[in-house]
Amino acid sequence: MRTATFPAVRTTPEHRALVESVLRPGETLSTFIEETLQQKAQWRKEDEAFYARAMQAAKRIREGGKTYTLDETVSSLRAQIQRAREKQAVPDAASSTLVQRKKTAATPKKAKATA
Repeated sequence: MRTATFPAVRTTPEHRALVESVLRPGETLSTFIEETLQQKAQWRKEDEAFYARAMQAAKRIREGGKTYTLDETVSSLRAQIQRAREKQAVPDAASSTLVQRKKTAATPKKAKATA
């Protein structure tokens, strides 16, 4: 049961028209505003948590924590990508059959020569 309310939102006629123009079928202006407020509040909470983690990481580094060079970071990311690709790879036999089918399907049919 909804018992709390937000204060009335004052806006320009242009802004109201813009919001009303993007409402989906069955969606009300009130529903749109409520969902937008929830999303923005959630985003702010996540942003604050991210900032707090960043501050903690900076503090650890200032206190002598482990750091990584750009080359180490890039190398690690490339290795992760390679492992993910290998995990998703299909066996060669199945792969070549699939490739062969695509080539056959993509090959245009030759027109019959008339004499």
